[in-house]
Amino acid sequence: MKWLIFLTLFACTTHKSGEVTPTEKTTTQGSATESDAKPISPLTVEPCVCMKIFQPVCAGGIDYGNSCEAECNGHKKWTDGNCKK
Repeated sequence: MKWLIFLTLFACTTHKSGEVTPTEKTTTQGSATESDAKPISPLTVEPCVCMKIFQPVCAGGIDYGNSCEAECNGHKKWTDGNCKK
């Protein structure tokens, strides 16, 4: 039973952004030559885990399953219930 709960929580994990890591060769922006190439810095990963509880909210004109999902998508304000169309 513990494994089922663990797998359920693991499957519900969403991310705000993916992590970008440089490869062995330096990654460059644009069409710069090797002498003036600048590496791209990795992005910060901020995992966002929400319970699968259906309590719909409206944020930015988009319906979300609950307030946690709205917050994970960058919204700071929302209203309870579905968006009015």
